Amino acid sequence: MVCFRLHSQQAAREALVTQAAEQQRLLEINGEQAEKIRHLLFSETKATIHAERRQQWTFFLLGYLASTATSIPIGIWINSIS
Repeated sequence: MVCFRLHSQQAAREALVTQAAEQQRLLEINGEQAEKIRHLLFSETKATIHAERRQQWTFFLLGYLASTATSIPIGIWINSIS
């Protein structure tokens, strides 16, 4: 009876050790995946920020050019009728 109990405890301990090793392996894999996801998100965020900044500068320059293109002829026209 004692031998059966000892064998049962040994089997349970081995199962727990195996399960702990599997959990450790999964944690390492999940850690690697989390790092890859963080890297992708950071890269995409950085690219998005650059694209938005480029778009803002483009709109600013287009607005500046449009206002210059319309104000100069209007100024010349006003000076000619004065």
